[in-house]
Amino acid sequence: MTQIIAFQGVPGAYSQQACRQYFGNDVNTLPCQSFNDMFMALHRGEVTNIMLPIENSVAGTVSTAYDTLSNHDFRVQGEEIVKVRHCLVAPHGLKLEDVKKAKSHWQALAQCQGTLHRMGIEEVNHLDTAGAAKEVAELQEPDTAAISSELAADLYGLNILARDLQDSLNNYTRFFVIGREDAPRGERNKTSIIFVTRNDNKPGALYRVLGELENNGINMTKLESRPRQNIAWHYRFFVDFEGHEDDENVQAALTGILRHTSSLKILGSYPAKALNGG
Repeated sequence: MTQIIAFQGVPGAYSQQACRQYFGNDVNTLPCQSFNDMFMALHRGEVTNIMLPIENSVAGTVSTAYDTLSNHDFRVQGEEIVKVRHCLVAPHGLKLEDVKKAKSHWQALAQCQGTLHRMGIEEVNHLDTAGAAKEVAELQEPDTAAISSELAADLYGLNILARDLQDSLNNYTRFFVIGREDAPRGERNKTSIIFVTRNDNKPGALYRVLGELENNGINMTKLESRPRQNIAWHYRFFVDFEGHEDDENVQAALTGILRHTSSLKILGSYPAKALNGG
């Protein structure tokens, strides 16, 4: 099957940019309305992989992504990190000094709030960044621009009036590449797991699980909790750590974790991605 990557949003989304960074600019992509739609497309064999946003360095965890991921039995095959560079984009002919409003996803607007305030531009909420760019291109409003990626501007024939509107230059989004098979081993690797602690209403339940990583010299890189749907005030935990599940110390840690959990699921081991500041 030809490689096709599902992403959430419309063409020009940062998720599509992540697809191109990871697989190359010529990769075939399939835009989907929701995270669940992406996973169903993979179930049906319509795509080979999913590009799933997991966390942003400014806004934090994408909680619905973790919830959706936990409901399916696919493997994390890799990760991609996209530097978010918000652009003010508008139809050709609209000058920067004439822009009074900017449409975008609420999160993008929040990330550019200080800059927009200094420019005297009103924020207008939209469902997503690329969708805002598409709408601005279609409506051609005389005072309205969008905040989106450079890719969206290219796709919808818009002019870039300003670049790097984000208030923080340390703005990155991390994605999981999801597929059916295990990933080839890399030079540096990470492993992602989900677990539910045994006796999770007792003191030290989570501490005992995480202690198995420390006891085996393993560096944890992320810890996230999400509510369990069937029991109020009880939680599932998502953990990323350095190392491959075939490593001797990782196997020892996983064996120890099994003693302290009522369920443990290995999402996958995959090559770790270095942070790229470009």
